Amino acid sequence: YLSFSSRRRHTRYRKGAAKLRAVDYAERHGYIKGVVKDIIHDPGRGAPLPRVVFRDPYKYRLRKELFVATEGVYTGQFVYCGKKASLSVGNCLPLGIMPEGTIVCSVEEKCGDR
Repeated sequence: YLSFSSRRRHTRYRKGAAKLRAVDYAERHGYIKGVVKDIIHDPGRGAPLPRVVFRDPYKYRLRKELFVATEGVYTGQFVYCGKKASLSVGNCLPLGIMPEGTIVCSVEEKCGDR
């Protein structure tokens, strides 16, 4: 027999895991463009989550990703992910490409571990 407090779930209103895009050919050799459709609040998390929509480079569909929001990201903003993306707020690019002293957020432990 379990007490009421240990049986209650606390994940009902969670929005999902915040991950970076899976690294594919477009990100390794160029960049891919996405647009921030919405910025949502996830209960139990300190940072808001932007819902970014990318066009799939291989199939006719849209890929929706949840990122951890950086300060300055807004709805309707274009976000570029890849090796040749420009260095600006909200973009995702490899750490080795950025100049020394750049302020970063959401750093992966290993390349491509998301």
